[in-house]
Amino acid sequence: MSLEITGLYVYPIKSLGGISLLEAEVSDRGLMYDRRWMLVGEDQVFLSQRSHPVMALLRPEIQNDALTVYAPSGDSIRIKPKEEGQMMKVQVWDDVCDAYVYGAEVNDWFSDQLGMSARLVYMHQESRREVDPRYATHDEIVSFAD
Repeated sequence: MSLEITGLYVYPIKSLGGISLLEAEVSDRGLMYDRRWMLVGEDQVFLSQRSHPVMALLRPEIQNDALTVYAPSGDSIRIKPKEEGQMMKVQVWDDVCDAYVYGAEVNDWFSDQLGMSARLVYMHQESRREVDPRYATHDEIVSFAD
């Protein structure tokens, strides 16, 4: 049996648009940059296209170890991985883990784009979200991916 990869995509911010890649680096959490960022509501629970379809219209691009996110209006914001600052517990499905939360400038931009209160968080290197034991074989960890 052979395996053929016909498309390679990452979704840097969970539930936003994806990025098509020709190649990708694999890290201990999966593909590099894939779902390391996430938007949460005031309850610190992840926001999803399932309940907020407008999220699909925000397009991220990876540029020199940072993200630029573009809105349909042409407005954009540049975001770097956050490795210090205020940390909070966030929930993605049944899991709770630590993440750094961005400041008012970033959060206000996303809140304006979504028409609701939203905060951007980043899963830093020390944060641990373990793979569901039904699927793990060696205590693997995962990003904010489903």
